[in-house]
Amino acid sequence: MEIFQDIVFPQSPTHILLLEYLFFLTLVVLLPYLSVLIGTSLFSTMHFIKGRKYENRDSLIFAKELIDLFTINKTISIALGIVPFLSLIFILAQLLFGTKLNFTTDLVFTLLIFIVSLFYLYIYKYSFTLKNVFNLVNVKEISNNNLVSEFEQLRKSNSKLLSKSGIIGFTLLLFVAYLLVGVIKIVSSPKTQIDFFEIIFSTDTFLYFLFYISFSVSITCAAIVFKYFKNDAKKYKSEYLNFIKNFSLKTGLIFSFIQPFLFVLSFINSPNNSLSFAIFITGILILLLMLVINVLFYLMYKDSKMNLGGSTVLVFLLLAAALVYKDQQAFETKNVENIFEQEKAYKLFALKIKEEAGINEIVEVKGEDIYNTKCIACHRFDTKLVGPAYNDVLPKYDGKRAELVDFILNPRKVNPDFTAMPNQGLKPKEAEAIAEYIVKIYEENKK
Repeated sequence: MEIFQDIVFPQSPTHILLLEYLFFLTLVVLLPYLSVLIGTSLFSTMHFIKGRKYENRDSLIFAKELIDLFTINKTISIALGIVPFLSLIFILAQLLFGTKLNFTTDLVFTLLIFIVSLFYLYIYKYSFTLKNVFNLVNVKEISNNNLVSEFEQLRKSNSKLLSKSGIIGFTLLLFVAYLLVGVIKIVSSPKTQIDFFEIIFSTDTFLYFLFYISFSVSITCAAIVFKYFKNDAKKYKSEYLNFIKNFSLKTGLIFSFIQPFLFVLSFINSPNNSLSFAIFITGILILLLMLVINVLFYLMYKDSKMNLGGSTVLVFLLLAAALVYKDQQAFETKNVENIFEQEKAYKLFALKIKEEAGINEIVEVKGEDIYNTKCIACHRFDTKLVGPAYNDVLPKYDGKRAELVDFILNPRKVNPDFTAMPNQGLKPKEAEAIAEYIVKIYEENKK
């Protein structure tokens, strides 16, 4: 993807710091949204298959409501999914500028798969709606046989589309999640060069993907509890709510207990030189947040405290932020040398741009600043130090500013009582500025 490489250029440390903040915010939005998308599409397809096989009405209703939960409209999918994904591509291309790690092509490929997976999930969603519409039609009341035949053909086509689209969309989402967590793990590892197949067949990628799936399933269960028992509980019958409660709490409890184990396994598998004290502390915080989630799920399951659904979702979001922060810490540690190289490249790049544009940088030279940094250690106006007092030597330069400037630029031994002044390496403009300043102060002191 040469187009992305052509639009990135070296950045100043300030801009890189800003990009690192954006990197954090982008992942904090993208990863939780992708996780609940995986969870709802998994549960929806599972319950659709179960509902159709066993003619379970609750399962079919639940499957339809689940796919509607996070695919309410395309704007949300674009705002929470596609835009952060596209931002991530640009941010990583910029942060990794000058390194041998170039994931632009891989991430663009992953983004395209993500868009296709959303396309299939929306087909699944609308096919579900069409199925319900078809079920409302009583074919026996239609007298036209051709119309009935065409209607049945449409119903069968929609049924096939419904059966396949959800599974395809969910499978593609898994592939997207696998590649995405693979790239995140690689950029936060000490590796400086890697190809696409190494990402796919990396043990680190595989373990972190398993952890991410357990996170996806459990956060989706918490979101389901929050949706059905906080806001919409009065809309449903108690039997249907019990069905949802049993499924979401049992599943959430199981996977919330699995995720600490998978996190520790992934953490242990990380290269030792990618770890630091800050990452260990963040890892402990992550485990504590997982413990809180376990307790919340247990309380909801054991004591039916369903009002804890919102708190559980909130802790999950904090957990997601902590997970992203941990990986970002590792990435920043690894990227220190690259930032230093980018800073040097940025200065050269900025200078080149100014030269090409014919811009000469104008820097104001202040005589007072030069005096306070270069002269004050040896010269005062009324006191002899290493050199003579200005009040004693400046009178001979009265009306001879050029000679004074020449002496400052080319100092030589004049007074045998003092050693020769070392050359300060000043430029002509600087010598003129310091000459003007000391003469001005000298004249003011005489008044």
